[in-house]
Amino acid sequence: MNASSAMRPGKPPSIPELVAQAENFAFNVNIPLRHWIRTAETLCQEAAFAMSDSDYGRAYMMLYRHSVLVLNHLATHPEYKDPLGRKSVKALQARIGDVIQELEMLKPAIEGSRLEWERMQPKKRQQPASTDGAASSYAGFAAQDPTLQRQTTILDAAEHQELAVDLAQEELDRRTRVRRSKQDSYSSRTTSLKPYFDSWRNNYLNKTEDGDLQQQMAAVRNNLDRSSEAQQDTDQYDQNRSDTRQYHYPSVSKSRPIDLQREQQPAPPPKFPVLVPERPPKEAPQTWHASAAPPLPPPNYNQSSGPELPPKAPLSAPVVPKKERLTFKPGAYLENGDPIRSMFIPSKLRKTFLEIAAKNTAAGLEMCGVLCGSPVNNALFVRCLIIPDQKCTSDTVETVNEATMAEYCMNEDLLVLGWIHTHPTQTCFMSSRDLHTHAGYQIMMPESVAIVCAPKFNPSYGIFRLTHPPGLSHILDCKQTSTFHPHSIDNLYRETEHPSGHVYESDKLPFYVQDLRTQ
Repeated sequence: MNASSAMRPGKPPSIPELVAQAENFAFNVNIPLRHWIRTAETLCQEAAFAMSDSDYGRAYMMLYRHSVLVLNHLATHPEYKDPLGRKSVKALQARIGDVIQELEMLKPAIEGSRLEWERMQPKKRQQPASTDGAASSYAGFAAQDPTLQRQTTILDAAEHQELAVDLAQEELDRRTRVRRSKQDSYSSRTTSLKPYFDSWRNNYLNKTEDGDLQQQMAAVRNNLDRSSEAQQDTDQYDQNRSDTRQYHYPSVSKSRPIDLQREQQPAPPPKFPVLVPERPPKEAPQTWHASAAPPLPPPNYNQSSGPELPPKAPLSAPVVPKKERLTFKPGAYLENGDPIRSMFIPSKLRKTFLEIAAKNTAAGLEMCGVLCGSPVNNALFVRCLIIPDQKCTSDTVETVNEATMAEYCMNEDLLVLGWIHTHPTQTCFMSSRDLHTHAGYQIMMPESVAIVCAPKFNPSYGIFRLTHPPGLSHILDCKQTSTFHPHSIDNLYRETEHPSGHVYESDKLPFYVQDLRTQ
């Protein structure tokens, strides 16, 4: 690990600072209500994944933003008058109590992170003023990023791409095992936040307890899973957790077996004067038998106890602090300073998608797919290509039956990270229709990308995002209704591949295709 590529974390943000960041977003009623509802769901999923990475500051910010969105904004949207829209918003409002509960549970972890950071600072260091404008700008952006303000080892994904993918695979396999073990515990994943947070909360609590207490905590959690009321679950859990802390499990010191051996050694000496009376001088050592044991045991005892003790001191010295974590710094920052995470896309995904779309391409029809994945260590990894129901023309493509796709993503713990579509008769660019479509993705996930494939032209593909500002805000405020229309400004979108952007392609990253088409 290159020392030069590692960053030192800053002081974790306080609760008021996280609240200020969570409230710093614009609610635009030009965005369809369904996109805002999906955004609210995505914020909850993001919080759960952040808790999995022990990124409690980010989890708090995501949940608080969810609360502000649900309580203050969704009911003001014009589409709230629609019965279906009102029903969806009411469902989110009904579980806001669970969100508030999670926010309260996160506060001690956030405050503890700040105390831990202060404890590990030997002295206050004065940072020299940077003469590099880019470095100074980056430092200013990083100071507002809660993920970088915690006790972690921060690496650059560009310099550790294989490590990022390997660590992601290990973590994703672990999450899959946890999810499968919980599938039978919940009848519906959309009625409560418990499926999102139980595993991560328990994982955090385990890390704060001694090893002996973990088994007791696991038993308590199994009982909680069988409870039907979330409040009763929490009360019972807190009570049992408090009880287990009051009980101290007995432990046997390492010297105990040696003491027992010494206690058994005096038995033979008394027999020596009885069986061999002609050797009375050896009766004297019996008064301090602990050091004058029979001939054979002493050498074994001295050899086993003497050299074993010294090695243990150096072995315990370099132990890494428990709260030290590994994370990757943001792949880039938006034009407004918001951080966006590095995104890894399987290098074979485009070829696979083009093979699926070959029939449409030959007929001159566009086709699309949805990129889904998961965050790990402050990076995003695409691991599923969904082919949804869609309406295809020679110039446009539109997804339909989005509820089915949303339900699948929820059940599989997948986040929507962008989309991919073909231009069978056009070059590789973002049309005005593409820009409006992608705005819906990028409002849910700032890192979202649009992959455009133009197999008959050169370049044959591009990976894009909207600039912010001016691109995203300009598209959201656009009132033109025609399918294709010009915009009054340039610089609406940009490429995202490394090194100019936050996207990397990896041939080590596996993925699968989920075809949800019904016709």
